[in-house]
Amino acid sequence: MQVSSIDLAGVQRDSNIPLRDQILRRCQLMLMSGQVEPGQKLPLRPLAKKLDTSLMPVRDALNRLVADGALELSSNRTIRVPVLTNQQMVEICEIRTLLEGMAAERATPNLSSDSIDRLERYIVDMHIMLNGDDYDNYILKHYNFHFTIYAAANQPRLLNMIEILWLQIGPWFRQKTEQANLSGTPNIYHEEVVRALRARDATAARINLENDVKSIVRYIEQGAWD
Repeated sequence: MQVSSIDLAGVQRDSNIPLRDQILRRCQLMLMSGQVEPGQKLPLRPLAKKLDTSLMPVRDALNRLVADGALELSSNRTIRVPVLTNQQMVEICEIRTLLEGMAAERATPNLSSDSIDRLERYIVDMHIMLNGDDYDNYILKHYNFHFTIYAAANQPRLLNMIEILWLQIGPWFRQKTEQANLSGTPNIYHEEVVRALRARDATAARINLENDVKSIVRYIEQGAWD
């Protein structure tokens, strides 16, 4: 099991944050960045050792993630990453389309030029990482790209709802990205989103962000990325 030490967008290291909240956040990022696989069991003691903490905050974090639908608890009390059906994945992506399009639209007037420059660098980095089959860092940059935008909407409840959906889809997305062998494939929708943000065109930002998520639905239904 990998637990990355790489900082992700919107995450601040703060010793004033209660330990249980820090551990919850690290477990959330572990799921959203696909550092665990669908069907993988998450035994308490090994995970606590990986996170260098005691059992209690890890137990609390996993129970919270079960409540959010990101993990599942079996009849024998084993906690594991769910294996979602295609129908469930499509449902998640359809909801993502609505919420993330809204977030992109509302973030458009708020993103600074420096933030948009950073989004462009993420796109370049993602392309390099795909060409180098560096899927772990690709997924991290992909997460950073999207949540740099969503955080700029300045709507905490909307951001929380998006994160819950990413918790559920993250392990699947990481697995399928590698299986699809996307080396050399540019992400046109990411580029169009940035172009719209640069032009302060909120409608175009929403449409292209929605198209990005819809491409995942087409992958599920057709078995291939656009």
